[in-house]
Amino acid sequence: MVPPVIKSIWDFQLNIHPEFQGWILCFATVTAVFFFCLPCYCAGLSFAPARRFAAWLSQRLPTFYFFISIFNFVFLVLVVQWLPDWTMMEYIAKVGKGLGGTLKHLIDCAYSIAIIAAFCIAVAFKDRIAQLLGFDHKTLFRFKVRDCLTCMGSSRFKPIELAVWKVEDLKSADPFLANNVFVEFFLGYNERITTRVHNNAGSSCALKEQLQLNFDEDDEEEILYIFVRNQKVMGTSDLARGEVPAGKLKSMVHKGARSYGEMMRWTDEFFSEPIQLIPRGTLWLRAAPIVDEDFNHSLMHELTAC
Repeated sequence: MVPPVIKSIWDFQLNIHPEFQGWILCFATVTAVFFFCLPCYCAGLSFAPARRFAAWLSQRLPTFYFFISIFNFVFLVLVVQWLPDWTMMEYIAKVGKGLGGTLKHLIDCAYSIAIIAAFCIAVAFKDRIAQLLGFDHKTLFRFKVRDCLTCMGSSRFKPIELAVWKVEDLKSADPFLANNVFVEFFLGYNERITTRVHNNAGSSCALKEQLQLNFDEDDEEEILYIFVRNQKVMGTSDLARGEVPAGKLKSMVHKGARSYGEMMRWTDEFFSEPIQLIPRGTLWLRAAPIVDEDFNHSLMHELTAC
């Protein structure tokens, strides 16, 4: 004998317009699909308990999908039962027809979808693609939205000084010749700056050079690219490369500002953060601000002219 509660639930009917019944069934189907995606949804939330719940589910996915499949089946059967103008066979036929039509349109639009997918991949992985092609460090378009917001002025740039002490543990570009080492820097709108070539340096080289460039410490997208190269008779070859993100470079500049006024010495005391290079090697680099009266004068001129 069926319990009265279950019988009353089964016999319940929604007396509404057939159009609204279709919308209710559509939302029920979307909800059932959402339940299947629950682990991925919880994993992307910023709410810590939700992420812990997603991690707990990820260890029990077969069990989760088994029970959620049963739950979704019962849920959809009840929704169809409560709608007087629908039957389960009609619902399955509509879902099959909808999936078939969607698949047909996807096949017809496959070329356009492939172009859109390729564009999205190119945008998402533009940095990796640029690095693979070898021009990630080059500024192709010297213009940003920040230029408009600052009236095309240069007041946001501050002069800094890079002190390059030494580089060690470099690979050999030629097994029969010693490396002729020089270091090249790229940062934002600056033109490339290089040290002089140190002939027959080998795998290690004491550079002891100071270079100057402009740095916008509020631009979080800027990256200081470092290339350690070997000078050859014809052209150059790469020995190693490194990157210093804007946040780290800003920290290095502020750290250098605290020791401003002291006589800089080529010792570990002033070069406490060596840069690890790829594929191998270590570069000792120090960044410090430059107090420039001409810079302060040009800043006041731009503030009054803009």
